[in-house]
Amino acid sequence: MGINVSMSSVHLDVKQELSEKGFVFIPRWKLELSINELASNVGKVVKISDYLNHSMIPDVQKVTPKERESSIKSHYSGEFGLNAFPLHTDLAHWGKPPKYIMMRCINGNERVATKVLPLNIIWEILQDHGLRRAVVKTRGRRCCLLPLLFNTNEEQCIRWDSHFLEPVNESASVIRDLMLSKKVWDLAIDIKLKNFGDTLILNNHSHFHGRSKVSSDCVDRELERIYFN
Repeated sequence: MGINVSMSSVHLDVKQELSEKGFVFIPRWKLELSINELASNVGKVVKISDYLNHSMIPDVQKVTPKERESSIKSHYSGEFGLNAFPLHTDLAHWGKPPKYIMMRCINGNERVATKVLPLNIIWEILQDHGLRRAVVKTRGRRCCLLPLLFNTNEEQCIRWDSHFLEPVNESASVIRDLMLSKKVWDLAIDIKLKNFGDTLILNNHSHFHGRSKVSSDCVDRELERIYFN
């Protein structure tokens, strides 16, 4: 009973910090538990395989750096290889993207950083550049128009991904150029997932994330990723 109460208390602390701050980094968190168990204790895991055209994608995904030539073109590594991944929100092309992402270190490297940028840091800048008018579409499709801002449970949320979304109007084009700028990139916080069990959870509706450049001798970095609501 004592162990269960302790674990419950830990998860409550995580939920509170996540609610207040929008992201939480926990070094070497509960090494005896799997990422699926951890996510299930914090929220409800999103089963990606239940969604159309995603039946072959597991709920827990392995994330490793890859050269562009050895990656699927539609994946981030297929576009950027070992270069930096631009700031984005995950599954931004979905009508309602998952609210939370959990990333957990399997094999880390101190020279590779996960970049995290809270929306509130650049909210006014985006507003001044037409965020409320910005509309995008999923890449390669003529339909499925999506506003960058959307509401869920009376909360204002944002989607963004320069790789999977294409601007439909001028406001979205301006936002794209801004989000790809060094000015915005330099505002992001560096978080190092370097030890086994280091865990990052972030609100995917209010925080952008990316990855720093990976040198060829850091390609053994491996993370696990899962989504939950």
